[in-house]
Amino acid sequence: MPPTLLDPFLHWLGGTPCFRVYGKSRRERDWRIVAVYANHRRDWDGRWPLLAGCCTTWAADVIAIGWDFALGLLREQAAVPASRSNPVAVAGGRLGDSQRRAAADVSCGPGCSEVMAHECGHTWQAIRMGAIYLPLVGSVTLFGEGPHPRNRFENEASEQGLFGGLVNGSVCAPLMRQLTSLP
Repeated sequence: MPPTLLDPFLHWLGGTPCFRVYGKSRRERDWRIVAVYANHRRDWDGRWPLLAGCCTTWAADVIAIGWDFALGLLREQAAVPASRSNPVAVAGGRLGDSQRRAAADVSCGPGCSEVMAHECGHTWQAIRMGAIYLPLVGSVTLFGEGPHPRNRFENEASEQGLFGGLVNGSVCAPLMRQLTSLP
């Protein structure tokens, strides 16, 4: 199915986004707005094994996450906001490589903002690959990052993705209520 037909279907299926973000790759000049949809099946305690705790880029402008991840990202952005002039990138170019992250002077694992930068890298791949993005990248994404050819797309997403922050006024009311009700 061509992306021009798939994208409206994914937006219809997702309903109202929990928020929108600015995303791009290092190779792109202009920022794009990406709709981020949340559902409880993707929460860490979700009952669907392949979806629990999982973020997925479905198209060039559609990312799916869990509500718990959405709240975590919102908390991070409230504390240290990213912007298009100060975007978040994956430290060391890898989410899970502790040596590369240490070389980049980062001692902890990736936060929600870095994971969102990685997903923004996937949105760039979706633009480049068009209709073959989902079958090609989706078939190898469970392998994650690493040194093998099958890890190419995950490595590239971490190396190239930039997260430019939340689009002002785009956070949905239920998520905003959760953020304001926390101590």
